[in-house]
This record gives sequence, C-alpha cells and structure tokens, in this order.
Amino acid sequence: MATKESTLDKKAVLKEFEGWLRKKYKDIKIVHLYIGKQINGLKDTLVVVIDNVDVIEEKTFDYCGKMFDLCFKLWMRPSSECMRICKFENEHWHKIKDVKLAEIEQSLKMCSTSLFDEHSNLEIVSASAYRSKKNGENIIFEPCIVLYCSCKGVVPYKEKEFPKQIMGRNTDVREGFFYLFPNDRYFKRASDVLDPLMIGASIGRKDENKEGTLGGFVTLNNGEVGIITCGHVLYDFSTNVSPQTTAVEVVQPSYGYRNTNNVCGVHIKSILEIHQGVTVDASLAKLTDRVPQRGLFAELMTNDLLGVGFSLENLPEYASGSTRDYRKENTKRTNLCIKFGARSGLTKGFLCVNGMTARCRDEQMYLTNPASGSTCLYRSQLEFGGIATKPFAVEGDSGALVFQVDPKSSEEEDDKLFCIGMVVGGTSYCTTVVTPIESILESLNVKMHVFPEESMEQL
Repeated sequence: MATKESTLDKKAVLKEFEGWLRKKYKDIKIVHLYIGKQINGLKDTLVVVIDNVDVIEEKTFDYCGKMFDLCFKLWMRPSSECMRICKFENEHWHKIKDVKLAEIEQSLKMCSTSLFDEHSNLEIVSASAYRSKKNGENIIFEPCIVLYCSCKGVVPYKEKEFPKQIMGRNTDVREGFFYLFPNDRYFKRASDVLDPLMIGASIGRKDENKEGTLGGFVTLNNGEVGIITCGHVLYDFSTNVSPQTTAVEVVQPSYGYRNTNNVCGVHIKSILEIHQGVTVDASLAKLTDRVPQRGLFAELMTNDLLGVGFSLENLPEYASGSTRDYRKENTKRTNLCIKFGARSGLTKGFLCVNGMTARCRDEQMYLTNPASGSTCLYRSQLEFGGIATKPFAVEGDSGALVFQVDPKSSEEEDDKLFCIGMVVGGTSYCTTVVTPIESILESLNVKMHVFPEESMEQL
C-alpha cells in the first residue's frame, strides 16, 4: 500500500510554495529548499534556507488542503548551539590525542562520500573534541564525528535519520553551513595599487566587483611568473563555458574598490576538479605587470605582526617556495599557522581537522561538461579555527595562502614559513576551509616561485 509520503508530488509542492513565498518577499534569496518530516511528531515540514531576510512571519503553508509547517534557517549565521560550543572551546581547551585524531580523520575520508549520497540535508562532515547535548546546554569532552545539517530534527522525505555511530565512533548532529570566501559586499575603504605585487593583495576580474586574494607566486612552465588564487575568484563555475578558453584580465586591486582597472595579469585557466580525492578550486594567471622580486606580504599591521612573532624590523617573507604536504603527513600539527588575506590581513589559527568534507550551495558548481547541475562537494579539506574570538579568515580572503611557522633554531636564523594550503571558504560556525597546497600545485602543473637570494637582500 502506497504511503502519503510516496504519493506526494514533491516537485509540485516546492514549485507552488516558492512562487507563493516570492510574492510575499520579492527579493528573498533561497539557498536550499526541501520537504521532510519532524523526528518528534512526524509533522510534514518545509525547510527553507535563506540568505537575506531576517524575519519571516508565515508559520504554515497550505497545499491543496495539506498543511505544512515552515522552518526557516539563515544561511551563514551560526546556530545558538554552535555559538555555545565555540564559547566553551575558548574557555576549556582539550586536545584530542594524535593517534585518536588520526583515526577519526581517516574515518572522515572513508565515509564522507556515502554520507552525502544518502543525506541531502547534510552540509559538512567534520570532527570535534566535544559532544553537545540539549542544544549546547550540556557539552562534554568526547572526540566525535560531527554531522552539520541545514535543520536538526527534520528528515527529508524517503531518507533515513543520521547514524548514531560511524565506524565505532559516536556522532554529534549540529546545524551549520559551508560557503565560499570571495567578497562582493563592498564598503568604501582605501586600497593601494601595489607595485611590485605582494602576497595577500586584493585581486579580481576586470570590470567585476567580486574580490579575492592573491595567494602566492608560482613559476610557469616557460619560466615566467604567475599567481594562484581560487577558481571561483576569477571564473564563474555556474556557467558551462570552458574556463580554459575564457579570456579574462586580472586586476589589482579588485575593481570594486575604486571602479578602476589596474591590470596586472591575464587568466590562464581555472579548475574545479577532484585530484587524488581532494577537491581543487583554483585559478592560474600569468603576470603582465608589476612582477615582484621578493615574496613580501601586504596588509601588515604592527599588532598582528607582534602576535605571531614578527615585527616591523623582522617582516615575514616567503622566498623559499617551501611547502608541507598534509595529504600524506600530520607532522608539526601544533606549530603556529598564519594566513595573509586581502580582507582580514594577517591572522593566526590552528589546524582542527584534516579530511573534512563540505557541500557547497553558493551556486551550481559544475564538475562535468556538459554541466551536471549538481552541487559540489569540497572533499578532504583542512579545517582551521581562529584564536580566541577572531576568525582565521573572512569573505574576501578566498585564495589566501596558509603557512605553518617553524620556530628558528638559533638567533641568527629567521622563522621558516611552509605553505600548507589555500583558503577556499568557511563555515557558519566560524571555522575556515583550506585546500591542501600540493593538490593545487599538481592540478595546475606549477611550482611555488623561488626568489633568488640576491633579491631577498635588496631593500
């Protein structure tokens, strides 16, 4: 005998509901919409994830005499539970033992794909040292796998509840979202035209307001100097036009700051692909102007420098091109990590999880040609937390390189910087998502640029 759930025309309900909602709220941005049943009470519920409307008055929706409860969730906003957990983590620091953490991270890499296949409301698969009970009112130290979803307590039609355990490890279900870190929300502020160019500078496409970060300098196959940033900074992946054949000029600073185009390079290619199990979202451009002779950083503030062991007399510099491959090793995880972003500048943080996977709902990210139309999973990423209440990265920092700092072994040496990844986005619970650098370099077929020692000594 057919159930009410199996005979319900979900597409018809969703289409009529979306039209009804847009008539009431003309400019509403709907990120995700689905029908489900409440775990407690089994009420039919329409879950609506929205981006730009804070207050929705409607509580129910009538479709041909069938009543649906409405549940609205704000995208990019941390839930009250996640805010309690973040506060608790800052007040009580417990570290997961290295062996146990490695086991959990291996479980993440093995199970994430099947979890996303089975649960359409799943947003992020990660790990935590804490489990939350009663919506964050009771938080205990228990290393666990965290399943972030769009709405707790509502299971999409014809899907199962989230598993209580994964590979022998307890799970904790929370609400949270992943989103990319370009910036197209502009406020008037000064920005220099950098000559020569510097790591961490604001860049973008000619005549477009989207801003990202100049991640770093690379050596092209012909010996010329190029730059890398995120693919979504220089290319719109919602189109199925080949990004390799799209002629785009790169400007610094981004057009949105001054409405002027100071061209510094030309786009070579952008990729959004799976490389050895890791999702790579990256762009490569060739420099045509303001080519640097040193690996210096932009947006350096005195207090930020002092907070990470540098100063105005001892500026950080990345000239060696050294990298550290976190796909294969977990060495020196406790070392300080820093990043240089166009929007938030120099910040420090720590590596939380190696191997998290997140679903991107920013836009339709096409991985096939012709386009498949399915949302994109960012697989096997690094997840970073900030220090105290300061986030590690914000919107506008897409493309920023992340470095580990190895302390100097003598007074004569400088602290050594090892690039380990590139900022791609963040979560609604204030962590930052980073792609391992070796996956990016291999996919683009380039190497980090090494500046000659004589250039390093020039003032």
